[in-house]
Order: sequence, then C-alpha cells, then structure tokens
Amino acid sequence: MRHYLILAITLVSFQHVLGQNIDYETQIQPIFDNSCMPCHQGSNPSAGLDLSSYENVMAGSNSGSVISVGDYQNSVLWQEVSSGDMPNNIANNNMGIPDLTDNEIELIENWILDLECAMILCEPGYQCVFGECVCINDSDGDGICDEDDITLEEINNNYKVVYQFNLLGKDNSSNLNKNIIINVYDNGTVKKVKNVK
Repeated sequence: MRHYLILAITLVSFQHVLGQNIDYETQIQPIFDNSCMPCHQGSNPSAGLDLSSYENVMAGSNSGSVISVGDYQNSVLWQEVSSGDMPNNIANNNMGIPDLTDNEIELIENWILDLECAMILCEPGYQCVFGECVCINDSDGDGICDEDDITLEEINNNYKVVYQFNLLGKDNSSNLNKNIIINVYDNGTVKKVKNVK
C-alpha cells in the first residue's frame, strides 16, 4: 500500500510539472539579474562569466563551461549557488545581495535538467520533463501509458512467452493473478502487460 501511495504522489507531482517547461527569460534571467549582475556583466565580468543573457551563460567563463546540460550536479554554476559560494561575501556584505533562496536554486537545477529536453525525442504519449520522458496519458494510474496498455488477449501469439515476471522482478510464470506482468518472448522482446483474470 505504501508503494502505491508513493507512486500516486509521484504521478500527481509529474502531472503538476507536465507542460511546464522552464522559460529562461522569465524565470531564470530574473534570478541572475537580481543576484549576480553587479559582478557578472559588462566588458570585464568576474571570472569571465557574463550572466546577462542565455547566450552568455552558455558561453561559460574563463575556465570553460558552467552548465552541464541535463546534469545540474556537475554544472559549475549550480555548484556555486547551491553551496552558497555565490553570491559571494563581497556581494552579500558590500552590496546587500542576499543568497539565493532554496526555490531559486531548485529552479536553476530544474532548468539545467530541462535543457536536456531539447535533445530528447520522446515517443508519442510521452513528454520530456526535466530530462526524462514521462507518460502524460495514464488515466488508470497503473504506471503504463494508456497507449501501451494491452491485455493478455491482445498479445500477438506468434511468439512464445519464455519468462514472466511481476513488477518486483520475481518469476511469475506459474502465478498469473498479478495485475501487471512483464513477458519476455523467445524473440528477445519484452512487453509490460495487464493481466485480466
């Protein structure tokens, strides 16, 4: 029961973010404008990092790239703001610029993940959210996209099922009373199916 509750909460969370690509100009640039511009703009920005536009951010600093697309943990920019190193003490003390809030850091994190979506082509029925293809049409909440839902009667019987597993990975060949099983066919294909019993 606990796993179903966690799955339901996760699905609700994904439904909340689906279709909400992060807009750099309206959501990320204002963070940089408010917290980074005194030091990171103009003809000689600190560390060579100009945060005044998307193009400049993606160009990086004197040390190289500051964004690792789809991998916020290895993005220098995220490391600096999440650790509290930026804005630095000079900006905090002399200019009155506060550290970024947890929400602002999380927004930058999600924006970096979301950048990967520009390079991912999801299958029909899925949408890229924070670098992952997520099912957008799962009305029965079983974790399988409605387009992929099939019953045992709908399986192409040209191939023989050689193994069956439940979602916990346990052999399910002799016990078909679970709702969802995974069939491994003799041609090497694998299909997740609903068991109608």
